[in-house]
Amino acid sequence: MKKRNVTDHRRIKLENIQKKDYIPFLGGRPKRKKVISNDDIANLSIALNTSENLEEFLKHV
Repeated sequence: MKKRNVTDHRRIKLENIQKKDYIPFLGGRPKRKKVISNDDIANLSIALNTSENLEEFLKHV
């Protein structure tokens, strides 16, 4: 049999799944009550950039 250069394009590989520390895709993510919108992300970004310290940021949130 002739040797060929083959590139493995699989995203999920069996050797990774068999590892003990493997976390399946979306397996560890908690279910959300609602979707986080772009407005929510913008508001968090504004609060983060206008706060002087962590305590002040947490008060905004």
